[in-house]
Amino acid sequence: MKNVVIFGLGAIGALIAAQFSETNYPVKILCDTDRKEKYQQKGIIVNNKKYNFNYLTKEEFKRKPDLVIISLKYYHLREAIKQLDGLIGKNTVIISLLNGIDSEEIIAERFSYENIVHAFIYKIDATRVNNNVHYSNQGIIVFGNKDNIANEKTSLIKNIFDKAKVNYEFSNNIMKRMWWKYMVNIGINQTTATLKAPYRVIQKVPYARELARKAMQETVEVSQAIGINLSKKDIDDVIELTDGLNPDGKTSMCQDVLANRKTEVEMFSGKLCQLGEKYNVATPVNWMFYRLIKSIEILNDMRSF
Repeated sequence: MKNVVIFGLGAIGALIAAQFSETNYPVKILCDTDRKEKYQQKGIIVNNKKYNFNYLTKEEFKRKPDLVIISLKYYHLREAIKQLDGLIGKNTVIISLLNGIDSEEIIAERFSYENIVHAFIYKIDATRVNNNVHYSNQGIIVFGNKDNIANEKTSLIKNIFDKAKVNYEFSNNIMKRMWWKYMVNIGINQTTATLKAPYRVIQKVPYARELARKAMQETVEVSQAIGINLSKKDIDDVIELTDGLNPDGKTSMCQDVLANRKTEVEMFSGKLCQLGEKYNVATPVNWMFYRLIKSIEILNDMRSF
């Protein structure tokens, strides 16, 4: 068995760790001492089943991982990946399941692009409240190399996921696929977060549905300016995907807003508006989302005092 490490035990990290555990594929959870003690005391409950994963601090690792799956929040990434210092070997493969389009760049600044395979997860509706995670759709991990060529790194991931029975797709056009997922976040996550509503609001409320479409259309226009070339059909595919999700499920950004947590708006509309300015593409809907969600964050901070 290859040495697999999951770094970040939110809804996605816990769901993936549970999948590995169900097939008895050994997986380690990297965490600091405080989180290790908390997890060991309470465990993690996924779809009403309690899991006691193998929690290790950085100092407790005996050998370098073959595969590291990063599933942190974007705003923690730069600081948190310092915990990986000394653990990443020449042949260690890293995949990031963070939302957005630039977590790989951040990780590569500290380690190397040679370690990274681009990836994202979709068709997932996992939610986490305290130590409880629930999902109806366990998701699909999509991965591939930036140059669209399969190699020993992608073969390693395939081998591990096959044995652990983790749903996956190998992509030979991973950057466009990642931008498509980014567009999901831009339209669906930001709309539901602003309205503090589950997927049902996109499925049933025409005004919310159209708002999400407008935000995604701006993503299409930016993508075309930089050569990724999303299209209207990609927007239609996002809406079709969303219509098939649990109506009561909530996006990660909606969960953050409802829990008064910091959101990932900087990597969604914040990043898209920066790219829009750089490539002279207007992004008024996303500027609106950015200002609204930043205002929600500030109001939540004010209420906490």
